[in-house]
Amino acid sequence: MNPRKHLAFATMLGSAVLSQALLSAASLLVGLLLIRHTSDLQYGSYILASSAVLLLISLHGSFINPALVNRLTPLQAEGRGALVGGLFREQLRGLLINTLLAFGISAFLWYVGVLDAHSGPLVLATIAAGFAILQRNYFRMVLAAYRRQHDVLLTDICYAVLLLIGTLLAVKMSLPATATMIVMGLAAGVSGWLAARALWRQQPWDFRGAPGILRSIAPLAALSTVGAAIHWTFSQGYMYVAAGMLDVTAVAALAATRLLMMPVNLLSSGIASLMLPLTAGWLQKEGSAFAFRRLGIFAAGIAFIALCYFAVLWFTRDWIFASVLKKQFADSDRLLALWSVAFLIMVVRDQLIYLLVAVERFRQLTSLALGSAVLSLFAGYVGMTQFGVLGAPLGVLVGEVISVTGIVILSLRFISPSTRASVATEVS
Repeated sequence: MNPRKHLAFATMLGSAVLSQALLSAASLLVGLLLIRHTSDLQYGSYILASSAVLLLISLHGSFINPALVNRLTPLQAEGRGALVGGLFREQLRGLLINTLLAFGISAFLWYVGVLDAHSGPLVLATIAAGFAILQRNYFRMVLAAYRRQHDVLLTDICYAVLLLIGTLLAVKMSLPATATMIVMGLAAGVSGWLAARALWRQQPWDFRGAPGILRSIAPLAALSTVGAAIHWTFSQGYMYVAAGMLDVTAVAALAATRLLMMPVNLLSSGIASLMLPLTAGWLQKEGSAFAFRRLGIFAAGIAFIALCYFAVLWFTRDWIFASVLKKQFADSDRLLALWSVAFLIMVVRDQLIYLLVAVERFRQLTSLALGSAVLSLFAGYVGMTQFGVLGAPLGVLVGEVISVTGIVILSLRFISPSTRASVATEVS
């Protein structure tokens, strides 16, 4: 054992967890401020807008991050600078074009009356926030690939502080959902600029480097992106189905009870930026069986912590709804129970998927995500027709069960037959 190596890993892991803790806490507090100080319509509108931004982040990360990590790992300093600069140049160009196009279409729809005085500003603010957040997301991914998690932490502190201060002001305005999205974009812009400066100090990039890099990674990256979009469909898309079948206030009930699940994502999401580089390293040094065992250990540990949290949440739920949220929703207990089970399975899936991502099994993952999404949306639709708002988390639960089962089967098939049986026994 190398004590220094283990200490460095623990420090890096702790920074990643703390970074996600800050972001989760900031998001939780933003949600609480909107729940407590605005109407269900404004809170539901904010949830729909922020969910759209989460989709953009997921698509962006799925397209860029696997290719970035896999290509960056074996390169020397000069090659890394060219890769980072080339990806930044080409993704920035594409985002600028698409942002301006979306902005123009939305402004036209507002002008002709398709969007109204409430939805028009909200859509425009969401588009602008999305652009700023994706720039920040790119530099966070690169810093994480360099394992500069402490730099990521510092920029996340800035983002969280600015977001919270701005939201305190936004809830006092006539359109708090729109104002919050504007604040989110401004906070992301400042944080992204700080992340870019931190990266430049670590590794100056060549803005003219790696010509055609997006075109070269597109075939596999597109599959990863499609898979992420499909998965988002059943993990977040239920809100739009609920808004259409029920109303925006139903979205508020779903989002408020799901908000209580946010601490469960702390460890899982906190180490997510590190899991792909770690898995790639385990594969190179120890092989697929070792990597799958390690991922299984991470998944089991996070699932145990999640169970402890859910137990505390269940026994304090009355106080939370009465004193923290200051809102009462119909079927809140059953919503809470369904979300707890869904999130327990979700955190296991979040860890186990990295073996297949690291070996770029994007076709299989895309097919699995498509099947999960279709069955999840169908289950959610049927559930909402039969049970109302309870059908939404029920559909998510169905999708998560199918997804994690498929990931385990595909992972065991990838591992060599001679080790598959022993790995299955050790992980179970």
